[in-house]
Amino acid sequence: MKKVLVVTSLIVGSWGAASGCTDEGKAGDTTSGRTSGSAASTGSGGMGGAGGGPAIDPSDLNALVAGGYVELSWMTSSKPASRIVRVENTMPSGPDDPMATVVYEGAGAKASEPLRNLVATTKEAPRTYHYAVYGCDAPGSCGGGPATAELEVTLGQALVGGGYNMVFRHAAADVCEDAFELGTAAETSSPGWWKSCDSNCVTATARQLNAQGVSQAEQMGIAIKDRGFPFGRVLASEFCRCMRTAELMNLGPMVEENQGITGFAYDEAGRCAATMALAAEAPAPGTNGALVGHSGHQCGVLDALAWGEAAVYKPDGKGGAIYITRVDSSAWAALP
Repeated sequence: MKKVLVVTSLIVGSWGAASGCTDEGKAGDTTSGRTSGSAASTGSGGMGGAGGGPAIDPSDLNALVAGGYVELSWMTSSKPASRIVRVENTMPSGPDDPMATVVYEGAGAKASEPLRNLVATTKEAPRTYHYAVYGCDAPGSCGGGPATAELEVTLGQALVGGGYNMVFRHAAADVCEDAFELGTAAETSSPGWWKSCDSNCVTATARQLNAQGVSQAEQMGIAIKDRGFPFGRVLASEFCRCMRTAELMNLGPMVEENQGITGFAYDEAGRCAATMALAAEAPAPGTNGALVGHSGHQCGVLDALAWGEAAVYKPDGKGGAIYITRVDSSAWAALP
């Protein structure tokens, strides 16, 4: 069955008159990054071909990343409207390709879609989006030669648009030790011992950030905010080293303690599942989510994270999350 994209930011042009999209909510950055466009049609566009002349196909399709949107523009055909479809990693087979997403259909020559509808490309999983615009004689009746464009969305571009969850391991922490002998929350004689921020190792009950970890967390936060990545929610394990990492990053929202990603104290056997369930939750539109937790819980890539490193996930809308890549604590400023 053909997938049809429905987005509130896209204004479908009326068939009686050309119309484009609104600029509401769009950022001003028009840098396209790793994008390319090509015209695959014959003819020069416009409204030629009237009076029984040869039909002129659409031409000059361009796809550019601008802030949190993909901006599309093209030269219209001699037909009264256009349809744009998009397929990942292959060219659309036609205007009715069952694998394609319909991005736009109407009489305009411009359209946009939220960047969150696409998934970032990485070395591990390259993704190229192929757009094609076709001329239409009537709603749903489109064909002829298309104009095409290709688009790759870098992770840096994608995070500006929101829709991702970043699962961080806390920053460097080797001051004192965790007093696991005090037991879990259900059985301890010292409630909340894991939350303690005491760094006097004679009396401390939990491991704390070291000076490097404090600086590491602060610098990560500065680099991330300088890139303009928006956050709607920040969750952290109740352990002080995790809460402190999240607080020092200062990503915007108030840090929320979360028992599901807290190591040892609650449901250790279910910690991986709880973490991945949170990674699969869609952030509020236009924002990303951050989780600050631990390694050491047999949870795939999360177990391999270094101090301060993050694994990036994209919720798939089906209850799961697409793994994107890992980002080292020092790599945010230069993230492509």
